[in-house]
Amino acid sequence: MLTDALFQALFNISSPRILLSVHGRDFKIIYDNEAFRSASLNETFSIAGKSIWDLFNAGNCSSDNLVLLENALIQSVELKQTLFLYDFDYQFAATGHGKTRWELEIIPIENENGQPPYIILTLKLQKKQKYTGIQQHPELLNIVSHIPIGLCILSGETMVLEIVNEKMLNLWDRNDSIQGLPLLEFMPELTDQVFPKLLQQVYTSGIAFSNRGAVVQLVVGGRLKSVYMDFSYTPLKNSDGVTDSILVMAEDVTDNIMGLQREQQLAERLTAINEELSFSNLELAENESRIRFLLNALPQQVWTADSAGLLDYVNQVVCDDFGFDVATVIGHGWQKFVHPDDLAESLEKWSNALETGCEYVTEFRLLFQDGNYRWFLSRAIPLIENGKLLLWIGTNTNIELQKSNEQRKDEFISIASHELKTPLTSIKAFNQLIQRKNQEHALDGFILKSAQNIARLERLIKDLLDVTKINAGKINYELEPFDFRKMLIETIENVQLTAPDHTIILENAVEISCLGDRYRLEQVVHNFLTNAVKYSPDGLKIIVKSTLEGNDLIVSVQDFGIGIAEKDRKRLFERYYRVGDNAMRFEGLGLGLFISSEILRRHQGNFWIESEPGYGSTFFFRLPVG
Repeated sequence: MLTDALFQALFNISSPRILLSVHGRDFKIIYDNEAFRSASLNETFSIAGKSIWDLFNAGNCSSDNLVLLENALIQSVELKQTLFLYDFDYQFAATGHGKTRWELEIIPIENENGQPPYIILTLKLQKKQKYTGIQQHPELLNIVSHIPIGLCILSGETMVLEIVNEKMLNLWDRNDSIQGLPLLEFMPELTDQVFPKLLQQVYTSGIAFSNRGAVVQLVVGGRLKSVYMDFSYTPLKNSDGVTDSILVMAEDVTDNIMGLQREQQLAERLTAINEELSFSNLELAENESRIRFLLNALPQQVWTADSAGLLDYVNQVVCDDFGFDVATVIGHGWQKFVHPDDLAESLEKWSNALETGCEYVTEFRLLFQDGNYRWFLSRAIPLIENGKLLLWIGTNTNIELQKSNEQRKDEFISIASHELKTPLTSIKAFNQLIQRKNQEHALDGFILKSAQNIARLERLIKDLLDVTKINAGKINYELEPFDFRKMLIETIENVQLTAPDHTIILENAVEISCLGDRYRLEQVVHNFLTNAVKYSPDGLKIIVKSTLEGNDLIVSVQDFGIGIAEKDRKRLFERYYRVGDNAMRFEGLGLGLFISSEILRRHQGNFWIESEPGYGSTFFFRLPVG
């Protein structure tokens, strides 16, 4: 509550003053001072307890002024700022006199929590009515908003913003909430600059002022920025011929000025370069000859391309490999020599590098003059000077030997997998025979362990075979419509049988028919579930969901196990990758997720992981079903 002393300090002044409550939009009157009662000829009657609108509706006040007052009161509370309203037409009902113009000051009073529970409203009588040139011609208001340059009107010695168009607000990086505020209140960065003094001179002398290309320091985007402007200050006079406001017009010419400066700098630089070139042509020719000799001596293919990505140089190694001269190779471009199966991916990566300015790296097969293709690793980096990309410098390194070794390794794995599969089938059959002939179940424990290891060996061989098929591009997919929900339920039931210590919960499963290879997609779900079981040895449950988002089916498998560090998440779907010391703690070759990623890719799907070490992981995959 306000104390008596505070009341005395706030209200015993010569101006009419009212204390309002901000609880509700009626702005209830709490107290009015003697000056207010005297002005309204109600010296023995207090208006406390009434709404502020009861007071002003009782007087001769226009609806436009009431709307303006309400907006100002609300804005003062929300912004916690003192606001002013000028030329406020109002007549106290009891006086019987005509309308009087008032200046209203609205001050929010904050409590200990920094929130305004009260507002002090002070009315100050304006001795003279103010009419700016534009107020005398209302038809100009519509024109102002369409003028293609910044325009505003600053009123009085304090330069209160009376009218402003959208162009000026954008130039200042402000919004229309500044209307009605003094210039230096909404643009304090001008305080120590010359512009407030120039405005005062125009206001005092009545003589217009203009300037072109002036540097103004403005706060734009929260930072002080130098802006070049063309501007003019034109005095506006009232009916008595006295200047009472200033018309300000401004235009941002920063781009033009900077462009001229850049052109001048470029001209100076070109002049300096030409002077240097006139003395260095011979030296450059010698250096170019040395550079070409060095590039031709390298065992790699070396090439350059311009900023647009067009091939403009190849070394002699390229010519010897392809059997064409430099001009012919450049004329054909890489498209003639890159294997058709590799061309689309290499062009996509090259286009991405040109757009982003990032390093270009790809592998492709190149056609040699003997008619054979050989594998190359291609890398290119941009040469950038002063923020401008000048050219691309690239090399092609022959990796045919590495590719051959990798192919032989895959062939070996494929042969070994097939060789292992034959005795494995026999062992599995004999194990089943033993199980049937086992009397009194004396061998049950041994048979169970044997069956588990056979199943484990079978999975490993199956994964190795799948990897070799993926590398050779020989995995066949049988795309047919199938019930995805049914497949999901059956896969969960199968995995649940092998994971008695975990509870696999299907929280949501949409009914949908999916076009794809049912067996391969079941393999993806199986891999996600067995991974969740494997890496949550202490977890009690695994949560599975499937939802439909637009034309995409989203499937998630959540565990509550060891989790995955951020640095490992992107590599989990790489072939043979195992996380840290988990390779020793958990079985497997690190192939399941790699195989899953390839299956999803062939179904135009993708995958991602959300995880926090120590709290578990959620594996997602997306399939288009539209």
